[in-house]
Amino acid sequence: MLAKYLATLTISLVVAAASAGATLGDVVCSFRAPGPSVRGMARSPTRLHVLVFGNPTRIYRVSPATGSVYGSWSIPCGDNCRGLAFSEGGHLWVGNYDNDCVYDCAATTGSVYRSWNAGHDPFGLAAHCTGDGGVGTTAILSSAYVPSKCWRHAKANGRVLSSFAIEKASYFDIAWDHRNRLVWMGSPPNSVYGYDLSGSIVASFEVPSTHPYGMAYYNECLWVGCDGNDYIYRVKCPGNIGVTPTSIGRIKTLYR
Repeated sequence: MLAKYLATLTISLVVAAASAGATLGDVVCSFRAPGPSVRGMARSPTRLHVLVFGNPTRIYRVSPATGSVYGSWSIPCGDNCRGLAFSEGGHLWVGNYDNDCVYDCAATTGSVYRSWNAGHDPFGLAAHCTGDGGVGTTAILSSAYVPSKCWRHAKANGRVLSSFAIEKASYFDIAWDHRNRLVWMGSPPNSVYGYDLSGSIVASFEVPSTHPYGMAYYNECLWVGCDGNDYIYRVKCPGNIGVTPTSIGRIKTLYR
């Protein structure tokens, strides 16, 4: 009995240590996207919202752990959309690069509450929030390829509050990490970069497939949707990236 107890205890400690030692970019799980050509993602408290480009372009509500589909709707503001953000109260923000507009939609039905012109192609969107699931959203972040910048917009009318230049130009989606105060953005072929609000790259890692178009953040994890194989990866994004770790582990690059 003692030997069995010690063996069980050892296994438990090893599992706990492995979990505690997870580092930036470690893959927690993966699942197939609800359709090909993911172009944006956002995380609510219960669901992962996935924008799949097509004819028509659709937004799916899926399980953030397994990818099981709970519902979907065709985007009412046109098919040429990228970028997705979720803010508290059930608001899903969608970018349209045909008319440079950002649409505030009901997350479950797609009904449009309002829209405003971003002044650029809104390829990437994220809620500038203080908590997981868009809690405390004070502005909407957007990004473009040309000019390669990230902007903070007032939610009500899109007025630009601030902006910074993006070093690694990309037409992929973005995610706001409120714990580390970083904007995460994919870059070809398979890199993800974390920018602070001055535009400095703080950290980066690589994902298993190419073209990480989709990006969402929740509870020290990033969901990254890759166009290379139509899979979504949930990877670790610990809340101490600004602190020098005792062991770099599998962090691919750390900028100081």
